[in-house]
Amino acid sequence: MSQKTLKLSLLAASIALAAGQVNAAAFQLAEQNVTGLGRAYAGEGAIGDNASVLGRNPAAMTLFDRPALSGGAIYINPEVDVTDNQTSEQANDIADDAVVPFFYYVHPINAQWVVGFGAFTNYGLATSYSPEFSAGEIGGKTSLETFNLNPNIAFKANDHVSLGAGFNAVYADAEFIRYAGQRGSAIPGVDRSTEVANLSGDDWGYGWNIGLLLEADDNNRWALTYRSEVDLTLEGSYSNQFPGTQSPGKLDLTLPAIAEISGFHQVQHDWAVHYGIMWTEWSSFKELKALSPQGSTLLEKPENFENSWRISLGTTHQLNDQWTLRGGLAYDKSPVPAEFRSISIPDVDRIWYSLGATYAYSQNLSIDGAFAFLDGSKVAVEQEESKFGSNYDMTSGGDAYLFGLQMNYAF
Repeated sequence: MSQKTLKLSLLAASIALAAGQVNAAAFQLAEQNVTGLGRAYAGEGAIGDNASVLGRNPAAMTLFDRPALSGGAIYINPEVDVTDNQTSEQANDIADDAVVPFFYYVHPINAQWVVGFGAFTNYGLATSYSPEFSAGEIGGKTSLETFNLNPNIAFKANDHVSLGAGFNAVYADAEFIRYAGQRGSAIPGVDRSTEVANLSGDDWGYGWNIGLLLEADDNNRWALTYRSEVDLTLEGSYSNQFPGTQSPGKLDLTLPAIAEISGFHQVQHDWAVHYGIMWTEWSSFKELKALSPQGSTLLEKPENFENSWRISLGTTHQLNDQWTLRGGLAYDKSPVPAEFRSISIPDVDRIWYSLGATYAYSQNLSIDGAFAFLDGSKVAVEQEESKFGSNYDMTSGGDAYLFGLQMNYAF
């Protein structure tokens, strides 16, 4: 095998490794706020507890009659294991812990117009295998970090209809390292931990989002939102530990569009129910495509993703003037068909169980806390023929624990 062929083959597998096991489907992140985490993000676009609602529906900013801000972070603790059934070698806890921060500000201009700004993320992943793992050519280290800067504006047409729109500037930074592994170490002068691919790159991409809020009355609201796809070309450098191998490289990546329908109903003065259905256009993630500096296609790897959906149901209980309690369930459908599941993306369906609470310190200041457990099953993964000439037979699976804190202030 030539060094060029090895380089391009490894690049194709690099970006998606084990992404799906961390939290939401594939490498999507749902963690835009802590308030919603407590109800499994049910009814997000229609509730408007605090300024963080603009991360899901800019039209809901019209629910505010004074400036408000929200900020916080969610700690993600995934526990994902992968077993090589041919060698019985196990890689434990391959998905890295992560902290996902966010910030939102809403500012009413008058009775009809509201502006706001959000800083958060919709996509990301981080996985780490030992350099000595048997499947090092597909394992290794993978990191994809994104950050979305999202100014918005909303207009209240009448007592029942509000519209909103926003602009998204998304920064992405990626790093991929692959090792020779057990099969590559059969090459003279190469051991398991030899770096056969080290690729890093970043880019800015741009998109838009719109939202609709329908209010039957103060106790019943519905929302419809859409966030466009964002196209990125990750440009950076490539190297490996073979002599004289270093060059520029770039990889095209599409972050898929998201649509969501959500509802809110205050059924009693102290009880409310919420629900939502989110659709993600994963079919736009058709392939991983690497290009040379001259623009010629170096490789194309089909991914076979399908559009996926997430359904959620939650409730809120106003215990007293200071405490608000929440709970929720969600079902997250994987975009990877079972027949196309591979060691690159060992994605599975998952169920969310979540609890949360808000403590109102005063009329202006409140603190949110929430916890969620994501239950993912173990699945068999049959990897396509490896680049060193033999198949992989593996099992992967895992769960995740999410903990969040958020501060809200109304001026």
